[in-house]
Formats: sequence, structure tokens, C-alpha cells
Amino acid sequence: MSFERNIRDPIHGFITVEGRELDVLDTPLFQRLRRIHQLAMARLVYPGALHTRFDHTLGVLHVAGRLCSQLAVDSHHTKLIRLSALLHDIGHGPFSHVSESILTQISGDALAKKAGKHDKIHELITQQIILENSDLNHGLSNKDREDVVKLLRDGLDQRLYRDIISGPLDADKQDYLLRDSYFCGVSYGVYDIHQLHNTLIKFTDGDDEVMVVAKAGLHSLEQFVLAKYYLTTQVYRHKVRLITDCMLVRCMMLGVENDKLPFLESLFRFPIEEGGRSAFLKNYLEWDDQRLSVELLKNEHAGTAAGQMFRQLVNRNLFKRVIDFKTSELGGQLLAAFSQRFGEKRQILEAEAAEKLSQLTETKISPSHIILHRYKIDSVRTQARNDEAGVLIKCGDRLVPFDQESVLFQSIDASLRDENLDCYAPLPPCDEKKRRSIESQMHEWFLSRMNHHFDNQLKLPEAAV
Repeated sequence: MSFERNIRDPIHGFITVEGRELDVLDTPLFQRLRRIHQLAMARLVYPGALHTRFDHTLGVLHVAGRLCSQLAVDSHHTKLIRLSALLHDIGHGPFSHVSESILTQISGDALAKKAGKHDKIHELITQQIILENSDLNHGLSNKDREDVVKLLRDGLDQRLYRDIISGPLDADKQDYLLRDSYFCGVSYGVYDIHQLHNTLIKFTDGDDEVMVVAKAGLHSLEQFVLAKYYLTTQVYRHKVRLITDCMLVRCMMLGVENDKLPFLESLFRFPIEEGGRSAFLKNYLEWDDQRLSVELLKNEHAGTAAGQMFRQLVNRNLFKRVIDFKTSELGGQLLAAFSQRFGEKRQILEAEAAEKLSQLTETKISPSHIILHRYKIDSVRTQARNDEAGVLIKCGDRLVPFDQESVLFQSIDASLRDENLDCYAPLPPCDEKKRRSIESQMHEWFLSRMNHHFDNQLKLPEAAV
């Protein structure tokens, strides 16, 4: 007898979960995703952004199933792809991708090396959970687990299967663009998913099967790429969203390094050696947004640096952006030196910025409350080249790379990009005129410190430029 359950979803209508998928869905392991928000604390700028990894994962399951149907994937591999879609995010820690930044900083280069070039930290943890977690014993055989991990890591027999679950047009991207747009109350990530699916074709290339787009789907693909670009620039890179993420990371780092809070240490220090991995994962899966928030808000942590900063966050007493610095202002060898050596000078610069800002505001500001955040925004053409350029367009008997076929993307200057260095800090209440004065003086001061640290003292050898 076949069992299935239909779940209402605001993005896709009804989502059908069936067979072994129901066994996975009803485990504590999967239900934990209800308590992990998709966009961490983005709700502090987009109040509707309350959706979770649970919602998103069901959406990915649905889209993956539709892609399998459109591309005529056989029933065995369809079931495996759907299971992979259902399990692809179970390795996320509290506050989703924020946990990944903390794990990376605390566990260092060894963990990044362990994950490799292609896997993110949560993907490494996801694979380990799938292979070991007893919650999955009823629904999945050992062979199922191994095949799911292979599919998530590097695909199976055909490139087609990897494209559906982890490719430039994968089910994950197709769902989160629509879902994040909907819950944030914006239209930036909206695209025509039905037309895009209708123009997808399975194409045999030698011994491999690949997913290509019919020429009639070119404009739908352009719309998809633009949706991803605009959602990145307008939502994921929104200054308040960046501030909340950076405050969360700094909060947890202070809890580990300054406050020596054992529960944060055990949660975020991933054991490089195999021996301690099982105990780490067991503890890791007991934490979610809710539990971590309750723990940090306990009275016993009220005097800690982490507890104080977390209270600021939940009460929306957020840091302000006091420096919005375009690294293009540096230029030449100075920019090269900055790019190479910013990491080693970051703490010094934060301490100096705290001293300068304390003078300007006549308020004592701790260096631990100064956050320098470096990020870049590539042009939409560059982003597409990195992610979607490999998508092939079927033009008659020829297959043409998307970026060569799209006139729209050929017309965009790929050299355009912004690299920002922001400085976030607490500011005492002041009027707009005073705040603009502080920002202007901090900007001028910061440019002089860039010259001091990365020109006078840190000239690169000629071979490094």
C-alpha cells in the first residue's frame, strides 16, 4: 500500500510527500528544521521573514520531483533524488548560514580543508548525519544513505541527477528565490518557474545525460539569473541584514573566546579527528534557533559579552554602519596589499576604529563592538558566468553556452563589481546631521589608516603584485 501526505504550501500549492519520504519527514531529525529560520534574523528588517529550513526543504523536494518528471528520470533515481532533496539541509546549525561562519572561524583552516573546495561546512555535516544518524534507520537502508551522500557530494551515474540537486538551475535555488521573495515581501526574486520547467530538455552528450534549455526558454533563464542577482543585492546584502548576521557571529565568537561558555564551545568546535565526530553531531542536533536564544538570554549569561550582545540583537538595538568604504578607492599596489593582508590587520584596525569613534562620540566603545565586514557584489554577468554560464541552450542541432547566446548578458560589462569594507559599531543617540558628520570623519580617517597599514608598512614584494 502506498502512503502519501499532501501539505499546503504558499509557494507551490500542495506538496505531496510519499513512501519513505514520510518516514524521514516524521523524524525528530527532520522536525528540528522547523526551529531553524531560513534567513537567520532577517526578520528584523523584513518582519515576514519567519520561514524555516523545514518549509524550504519541502519546497526543494517538490521542485526536484517536478524536474524529474519534466526530464523523464526513471522511478528509481527519482526516488533517490527526492530523498536527497529532503535531506540536503539537515546539517544546518542554529541561524542557518551564520553557524557556518562561526564553525569556520573557531575550527580554522583544518575544517575548511576537510570540507574541500566544493563543499560548505554544513554540507560536510549533512553527509555525516545521513551516514550515521539512527533516526533514519527506519526509512533508509545503508545503501540508500550512501547513494544520497554520493548524489549530494558529486552526483551519481549521470550529470543530469547532479544538475537537479546541485547545479546552476538546481531545485534548491529555484525554491529559495521564490520563497525568500514571498516571505520578505519583495518581488526581486520572482521568475516564471513554470515556463522555465517547460523549456528544460534532457540531452544525451556521449555517455552522459545533461539538462539543457530550449531556445524558447532563453528569456525565462535570463529572468531567473536576474532574480538571483536582485535578491542578492537587495535582500541578502541589505545593510541591516548584514549587520544582524555580523552581530550574531561576533556574539558567538565572544561567547567562545572571551566568556568561555562551554555550550558554545561544544556546539561550534567541529572535531577534525574522526574519534569525536559522533559525540559532536549528537550534541549539534540538539540545538536550534529557539534553544540557543533561550540559553543566551538566561540571567546567568546577562553579564557576559555574548549575553549582552544577544540582548541587543533580539531587542533590535542594532549596530550602525559608520563606514561604507569602496576598496576601489585604494587602487594599485595598495589594493593588492589590502586584499592579501586585511585578515592579519583586522583586529588592529578594529581597535583603532574603536578609539577614533570613542573620541568622536565622547563615549567609550569597546574594540569587540567594532566589526569590519568585507564583501563583494559582482556584476550580474559575472555572477551568471560563475553559476549559470555552464547552462547550455539548444539552438537547432547546436548547444550554445547561455552567456554566449544571451544578447542581454553580452551587453553587460563584466568588469563592473563592488567590493565593500563596512564598519559596524554602536552609536549613541544623535541627530542626522551629527551622524553624517561622524560617518564622514570616520571615512576620511579610515582611508588614512589604509594608507598607513597597507602602503607605508606593508609594501608587497614585486613578485606578489
